[in-house]
Amino acid sequence: MMIVDTKVQKERVCTLLHDVVRYARAQNITAEVWAHGEQSALVRLANSAVSLNTREELFELTVTACRGNARGSATVMATPDERERLYAAVHQADDIARHATPTSYARTFLPIAPLPDDDAGFDPALCQLSSQEMVAYVETAVEGLESAEHVVAGMCSWGAVWEGTANTLSDEVGWHALTDAGISLVLAHTRQRWELQSTQSAARAAQLHPSAVRDELATLLSAYQHAPASALPLGRYDIVFGREATAQLLLVCCWLGFHGGNCRRQRTFLKEQHVGTQVFSPQITVMDDPTQRDTFPYAFDVHGVPRHPFPLVTRGVFNGFFWDRDSADEFRERETGHSVPALSLTLAPGQERIASLAALLALPRERDLLYVPELHYMNVVHETEGIVTCCSRFGALLLRKEGGVTVPYNVRITEKLGHIFAHVAWLSHETVTVNVSSTYGRRTPQACVVPRFTCVEGVEVTHANTSF
Repeated sequence: MMIVDTKVQKERVCTLLHDVVRYARAQNITAEVWAHGEQSALVRLANSAVSLNTREELFELTVTACRGNARGSATVMATPDERERLYAAVHQADDIARHATPTSYARTFLPIAPLPDDDAGFDPALCQLSSQEMVAYVETAVEGLESAEHVVAGMCSWGAVWEGTANTLSDEVGWHALTDAGISLVLAHTRQRWELQSTQSAARAAQLHPSAVRDELATLLSAYQHAPASALPLGRYDIVFGREATAQLLLVCCWLGFHGGNCRRQRTFLKEQHVGTQVFSPQITVMDDPTQRDTFPYAFDVHGVPRHPFPLVTRGVFNGFFWDRDSADEFRERETGHSVPALSLTLAPGQERIASLAALLALPRERDLLYVPELHYMNVVHETEGIVTCCSRFGALLLRKEGGVTVPYNVRITEKLGHIFAHVAWLSHETVTVNVSSTYGRRTPQACVVPRFTCVEGVEVTHANTSF
């Protein structure tokens, strides 16, 4: 079992980084080093049974060698004690840099200033959670909802990361450690083929509340058992996006709207002339906020640059682009501490006092509302127009203006991000955390803090299925 004491892990990782830096200096190699250790656990469910129960521990070291404006990187997976294998990455990176074509612009390489430890987001109780305890969580979350026709699927992922950064220009080491968990439980009908989902994110064990997941699944199940199902006519609808859908839209808007390098590469719908202008609804305030612990934040980036709250949009006004170091160098801009594995995006809440799906269903309404809890298979149609396309899934509902509820078959939404964020009717008054971490590759916890519900007017439904 991997050591979960952060003091012990810090000593091991920081000692290793100091040793690698000293070794590189002795070889007259200029380099920066990023260490990544992780403990990952996964329980996957299918047909109301555990289909996969696994736990793994990994450590890898990435060395980037610098030869003028040429760079070369090498990553090796080993244990911190296998020094010779890790030292070999220094030579491999330097060999790549030696044969790399230098850029036509100057590349930034700076000493790391002293940094405070970034481990306030580490919870030993979450890191040490057993598979049996997670299965017990699932059993509580679906108690009374399973049947021969309603089977449980989904995934529970939890673990920890320990990371550090250093370079040959200084003796400082930046230290980062945190824990995370992402729960996604699905209730599926074996004959009718519809699926209902509820999710939960946690940075600490105390944030795992299976009763909240059960309440949401039970509300959806009741609607799907009693409401008629039908194909939705095509056209524009007022859509209430659930927290998962809102987070997914915010993420794609970040890369197609706020990324400075992407803008200069002509891959964003927001342009430099939009800075300082009203681009979204006055209800929209977006920030990259590394002080928001539930987003699994980085207090400094991979180069050791301190990170601070970065307002992207304030009451609909676009404040400016963020810049990672490589993009800033290429386009002669100032880096903003955004060379990070994951951002800490937050969308400020609104005034609508709707704290649950049950409260949304009971809301008086003057027109039909389409509730879309999650967006599936999202893809970009046109980058510079900000057009995306995606499908509803996991529990969509049509809330009739006269008070009834219909279950729509899955629909495809194709719309401009600029339209979605400019035509916000209301935002719910409380925010929730949505875990948007990928379950592939290196463990990189990421979450967004968004309103529980976001109502947008006039979103186009371009295709509707005729069955589940």
